[in-house]
Amino acid sequence: MLVRRKAFVGQRRRFPGWPRQAAGKGSQVLMKIERVSLGEGRYALEAVVVRTQDGVNVCLGGGEKTHIGTVVLCQPRPSLKGDGKTSTTSSVLNLIGHKDGELARAFAEKLCRALNQTVVVTAGIHIESAAPQEIGYFLKAAEELGEKTIEVLLN
Repeated sequence: MLVRRKAFVGQRRRFPGWPRQAAGKGSQVLMKIERVSLGEGRYALEAVVVRTQDGVNVCLGGGEKTHIGTVVLCQPRPSLKGDGKTSTTSSVLNLIGHKDGELARAFAEKLCRALNQTVVVTAGIHIESAAPQEIGYFLKAAEELGEKTIEVLLN
C-alpha cells in the first residue's frame, strides 16, 4: 500500500513555460531536453538533461571517454532536523572500479534540493591515469555545471 505524506517541505518547482495541462489532443509536451556544458577538450564536462513533468534525468559525461560508470537516484524529502529545509535520500550504483559516484551524487543532490523533484543522474567521466589535481578539477567543475544546470532549468 502506498502512503503519501500530506505535509511536504515547499512545493515542487514547475519549470517555466511548462503547460499545466494539455492544450489539446496531440499537443501535450511530455519531455524537454537541454544541454549544458563547460570546459573543452580533455577537460570538457557536459550534462544532457531530460525534463519530465515530474522529475529530471541527467546524463553527465566528460573527460577523454564518456561512459556509464555510476547511476544516482535522488528523492527530495523534509530535513530530518525539522528545520523546514529540503533534504534528499540518495541511492548510488557504481560499476566495479568506477569512481564517478562522489561527483554524480553531489550533482544529483544539488539539483534535487533546488528543484524539489526526483533526479536521476547517470555519470561517466574518464581520464586515463588522472592526477589528483585533475580529479579535483572535475569535482569543482561538476559543482559549477550543477549551478548552470539549475539556472537553465529554472529560467
